[in-house]
Amino acid sequence: MEIGLAYTMLTPENASIRAALQSEGAAVAEINDERESFPLDGLSGAHKGVGSLLCRSSSFSRSLCLSYVFERNGVAAINSHAAQQVCGDKVLCSSALASAGIPTPKVSMAFSQASALQAVEAMGYPCVVKPPVGSWGRMVYKVTDRACAEAVVGLKAALGHYTDKIYYVQEYVDKPGRDIRVLLVGGEIALSICRTASSPGAFLTNLNAGGKASEFPLPPEMQEAAHKVGALLGSGIYGIDFIEGKEGGFYVLEVNHAPEFSKSAGADIGRVARKIAQFAIASAKN
Repeated sequence: MEIGLAYTMLTPENASIRAALQSEGAAVAEINDERESFPLDGLSGAHKGVGSLLCRSSSFSRSLCLSYVFERNGVAAINSHAAQQVCGDKVLCSSALASAGIPTPKVSMAFSQASALQAVEAMGYPCVVKPPVGSWGRMVYKVTDRACAEAVVGLKAALGHYTDKIYYVQEYVDKPGRDIRVLLVGGEIALSICRTASSPGAFLTNLNAGGKASEFPLPPEMQEAAHKVGALLGSGIYGIDFIEGKEGGFYVLEVNHAPEFSKSAGADIGRVARKIAQFAIASAKN
């Protein structure tokens, strides 16, 4: 069985997945999206034996393209093109979560500076403005007053990418200085941690922004919500971010389609990679 591993960089996660696939007896077809080209009328000879494709590209657009082309040629993409579309676009993800009855913060979208400021005022201060496509907490802003809103909206208007002209305005949830990351692999919870802000009062808890990871026993209601997310998106590999309200309750903030896990798992990285490898092998089409 040959499993495709598509990546931009051989990150610790990708290296551990490659090693786990090999230890499970699978041949690994490494696909570096920086160095290869991909014919659109069928898979090239080097890729014809691939049974499933783990989409681990650093670029959302590259991952979308690769998953679409491989799926059209009978290869199981992990995650599916459809799931990636929803996870990778926060507007689509928030809408899907809300429609499925999964607790998630309120969100409004707007397409102009004037309507974005209206959305912020309607949501109330503080609120959160973030890009619809992005990761690592980049360009995620806590907006506390009108002057701050005008500055953030004006900055986005001055940027060049089309997604910067989509304004995603989210309800602010006063979380207790942490959030929870759950890694769901093929319907099984493989990892659950909490990420604590680097300093008291810090807004972002992302590990790449200095947050600290620690083990977190997932309560039954969050387990149930995680499984609902998996059922909504289809069997795959998902990084699900939960936030808690200080007065109780929880929300699914977003879902990541190619989650990093080396910092989250720590010494447990090999076990998590093995679960991913086993899922990719089980998903492969002969």
